[in-house]
Amino acid sequence: MFPQENCYTFFQASIDSYTLPERFTFPFYYQAHPLCLLAAKELQEHLKTQTEWQHNFGLGDDPENIIGKMFGVLVVQNEQNDIGYLAAFSGKLANKNHLKKLVPPVFDLLQNDCFFLSG
Repeated sequence: MFPQENCYTFFQASIDSYTLPERFTFPFYYQAHPLCLLAAKELQEHLKTQTEWQHNFGLGDDPENIIGKMFGVLVVQNEQNDIGYLAAFSGKLANKNHLKKLVPPVFDLLQNDCFFLSG
């Protein structure tokens, strides 16, 4: 398991020209804020270039065994007023639930004694 501070990601690109959203938008019909689009683009680049684990997203030479995965980003401001983002995924990824730069699950279904399996 990784420390929680590893889940907060600073933008790699300059965000000086961006303004912060004034409020949340309706989640089922909206135009994504430009900072969210930038965070998603940076997350996609991280997923393509990281080398700590493997998952077939369908970007390589194995189209027969593609495994879909849903990701989300949330733009946040930390206690030092820096703007960054949190990134998370649904289910498990590379047969793990705890991966650097990604928010861990509420319930770790891969842990034998987890609340979800025993409840």
